[in-house]
Amino acid sequence: MTTWTRTVLWMVWLAAVGWLWFGGSLGTGAALAAALLSLLMFALPGAVRRRRSGLQYVEMGKEPVGLL
Repeated sequence: MTTWTRTVLWMVWLAAVGWLWFGGSLGTGAALAAALLSLLMFALPGAVRRRRSGLQYVEMGKEPVGLL
């Protein structure tokens, strides 16, 4: 998932939880728990995952080349 998509999903999640809390469907504890869950689902995996497009270095063996 791209960073942009993850950010948009996180904002939609937080907006929905806030709307449900404001409407009285969720209590304060449940809303905070859902916000913490969204942090674990959307924000942290992007920071932990490895980059696929990062530079990768290959150590080359330095062996002498024989004369032909």
